[in-house]
Amino acid sequence: MANDRPKEAWQPLTFGGVARFAVASRWRLLAVELVFAFLVAATAVWFVQQAWLPVIDEAIKQMPPTGEIRGGRLAWPSDAVLLQEGPFMRIDVRPGGFTNVEESADLVLAFGPSDLRVGSSLGLGLLTVPYPMGWILFFSKTELEPWWGARSHMVLAGFGLLVILTLLCAWSALGWLYMVPVKIFSVNRVSWAGAKKIAIAAQMPSVLVMIAGIVLYGLKQINLVALLVVWGVHLVLPWVYLMFSPILAPKPLKPKAKAKKNKVKRKMNDNPFDESSENSGNPFGRD
Repeated sequence: MANDRPKEAWQPLTFGGVARFAVASRWRLLAVELVFAFLVAATAVWFVQQAWLPVIDEAIKQMPPTGEIRGGRLAWPSDAVLLQEGPFMRIDVRPGGFTNVEESADLVLAFGPSDLRVGSSLGLGLLTVPYPMGWILFFSKTELEPWWGARSHMVLAGFGLLVILTLLCAWSALGWLYMVPVKIFSVNRVSWAGAKKIAIAAQMPSVLVMIAGIVLYGLKQINLVALLVVWGVHLVLPWVYLMFSPILAPKPLKPKAKAKKNKVKRKMNDNPFDESSENSGNPFGRD
């Protein structure tokens, strides 16, 4: 019957909407994942473009005409010092070394004579990354300005693609991890495949929460600490859907093989030339 068929899954925002993906096709779920992953990637690219790229552009313009990183050392003029800071990022280059790295921005990149130090305004300490020993990296205005000017948009596009692929892999891994509690909460109402689909679809509402957090952060409506709180909420929110959505999951349609078999049997019994039937009207049958 048409009324027995479950409603089509199209939105993973309500408990019932997430539950319907238990019987949806894998391709439908993948299409929804791609839409949400694209929204996250677009938001992340927007933030990087308006928060970090202006600082990088200005820092490149202030670099000396010659310079490179060779043999794990920064080869710059000894008197050259660079400092460029914005609301979200600070770039500091000191070939003579740092007495103290000022963590005045949410992201701090401090280039010293032999390493890069990464910090933030959270004051959690500095991450030290040594320069590669066997590489030669151009680190001057003459080399970086035309290279970055011609490829910055491709870098952004690559960053967006990386975000999409990372999210798809992460959601798939979480689907395998959370399918067990979904199966438990559903009281065997859904199959293992359906449990995995619900586990993946349950991640989508938290994606919108994280997108809102990034937008508010990029518009300077919340600070970095508040953004971390939003990130924590987006990790907890899927569990609410994991607990309640399986209860509303539609039951898989029962196979109709048995009904078809009975129908075929009735047709055989109605055959007037079947002598085995007592009700047969076969005039050539036995008396």
